[in-house]
Amino acid sequence: MTSKRSENISVRISPEDVELLMKAAAKKWPDAILTKSTIVLSLARIAAKQILTQK
Repeated sequence: MTSKRSENISVRISPEDVELLMKAAAKKWPDAILTKSTIVLSLARIAAKQILTQK
């Protein structure tokens, strides 16, 4: 299901966390050109889905 993104959320994260997320994104999507916000949203969605499907 895709929907129009209408919520705006601002977050402040440490440089170490940015580096961690960038490394994870580079491993998952090696040739993709992604913005920091796309990386955070994509990895958060993946994690949320994994959490919700755990038994």
